[in-house]
Amino acid sequence: MKTGLFGIINIGASAFRMAIVEIKDGTAKEIEYLVKPLRLGIDTFTQGYISLEHVKQAADILKGFKNKLKEYKIKEYRALCTSGVREANNKDFFIDYINIHTGINLEILEPAEEIYIKYVSAKADVPNFDAMEKRGVVFANIASGNVTLCISKGDKILYSGTLPYGSLRLLQMVSHTPHIKHYKAFDQYSDNMINTVMSTIRPAEKINYLIGGGSSINLMLRIFKPKEGYILKSDLEVLYKRVRSYGKDEIMQELNLRDDEASVLIPTLSTYLHLLNFTGAYKFLFSRVEFPLTLAKFYSGNLKDPNFSNRLRNTFLYLAEKYSANIPHAERVAKFACKLFNQLQDIHSLDKNDFKILEAAALMHGVGGVIDSADLALNSYFIIKSMSIPGWQYKILLLVACTVYQMNRSFSRQDVAQLHNMSMKDRLIINKLSCLLGIGDCLDIGKCGLIKDFNILVKENVVMIEAFALKYPFVEIIAFEKFKGMFEETFGIPIEIKITVSYE
Repeated sequence: MKTGLFGIINIGASAFRMAIVEIKDGTAKEIEYLVKPLRLGIDTFTQGYISLEHVKQAADILKGFKNKLKEYKIKEYRALCTSGVREANNKDFFIDYINIHTGINLEILEPAEEIYIKYVSAKADVPNFDAMEKRGVVFANIASGNVTLCISKGDKILYSGTLPYGSLRLLQMVSHTPHIKHYKAFDQYSDNMINTVMSTIRPAEKINYLIGGGSSINLMLRIFKPKEGYILKSDLEVLYKRVRSYGKDEIMQELNLRDDEASVLIPTLSTYLHLLNFTGAYKFLFSRVEFPLTLAKFYSGNLKDPNFSNRLRNTFLYLAEKYSANIPHAERVAKFACKLFNQLQDIHSLDKNDFKILEAAALMHGVGGVIDSADLALNSYFIIKSMSIPGWQYKILLLVACTVYQMNRSFSRQDVAQLHNMSMKDRLIINKLSCLLGIGDCLDIGKCGLIKDFNILVKENVVMIEAFALKYPFVEIIAFEKFKGMFEETFGIPIEIKITVSYE
């Protein structure tokens, strides 16, 4: 956990924000907060790249931010870009130009990490979040570029995704139509967003609450000035019916809003109302914590998620079930593979993060069967690496996908080998994890649960598994004998199995 002054720069689609935060005694206190409007998103969402004019303006803003870091003598800082830069075709040029002209090192914040940080912040800030989550919560980060949703129920994530329906992006999409009809287009886009989400969640999964976040919250607060931590759906409906056919100037005059606020009001209202209809809630709650302060808390170690591991496991189980995987088999393979991991640490030298990758791979290794069991490994690989898991970077999911694939094949095939330039370290991790996963899978290859448990003994340079079975597991033994050579090639030590039958 960091202490002292910490700097956070957030480059969004519509503005640059900077927070100077003091970290002391486990708390984070905002010392200074700066906002500089610059709509990079207009470039990115309309033409696909950031104009040179805006690149230079961004550099000027960031020079000022760099001077502020020097003023406070801050060496610890993070500068993070979201959708306005992340989706630009020339993002590499933008990042390099900024580094050359300001000395600031920009990072791209992945969508899954962005929504995770905001979700964890809302859990810490919104009263009774955990209690509401038992009945289902939509956490919606409605920003200029995207709407990012994290739908949770109990201890699992039902849906997580970043959808291209941010208020500024929607505004650009309908710019060629008369403003009096804009709201009809916004409503159709919002319908499409809800239908996309509903198609991935089982109808039985009733969701009851909506919690909002993102840059849209400041706009809602400015208009409604709520005394409590929520805004009523009925108030949103009244305002929407009143202004949905207005032009920007009319909205500015009637509601005393800035140009940039008035521009995005109608698509923002449409999005919130559709999400409220989806949940059936009569109000939406919100967190007032600004994103830069949230980032500072997270990266300084002051924003914790103690239930992450349990929620992660339950989420993978939910996803495996959604893809019609054999859940009892997946759980047995996870149990066996994780036990091998824990008891063979002196042999494999992997860490706790690798353990999470192995457990996820074990739970998800059968999901490709929903497409075609004839090429289970490849289908599972593509399904897993296409997922979005809050709190996990894309690279981690890629390691999970590759572990599942490698368990059944080698990387000699062009369809996987040429896609990613993995480091030697990552290849070694994949080889070791896929080997442990393969042994775990062999011990329940018949999917009947004949082997209930096992002990491991390493003696005279041999790993001996003493397995306890209900009856002799012929299929499992044959699979094990075929696979055990891979274990020896990977770890440099042979592995054998002995069966003790408890009942037959």
